[in-house]
Amino acid sequence: MRKGKLNVAMVLVTMAMLLAAPWTAVASEAITVTGEVNDNYQIVDGDGQVYEVADTDMGNTLTEQHIGDKAKVTGTVAKEGDLNVITVIDFEVLAE
Repeated sequence: MRKGKLNVAMVLVTMAMLLAAPWTAVASEAITVTGEVNDNYQIVDGDGQVYEVADTDMGNTLTEQHIGDKAKVTGTVAKEGDLNVITVIDFEVLAE
């Protein structure tokens, strides 16, 4: 009987963690990054910080149509290991 209660408790904790995970992504604030778009689906800012661009329609438009351009990018950033991944919300290509 005791083992059954432990299993139920572990299942409940796991479910709570899975349900809470999407809220952490929603809670992240948008930031603005200005940098150059390279041909590796990245934005490199003036300090050399590299942001991987998430695979979304807006991100793909930025990285496929504006390679070599300087852009002001607004999005949310998530850490994936050592990488900063930006999900593009909006961008503006800047004149050189």
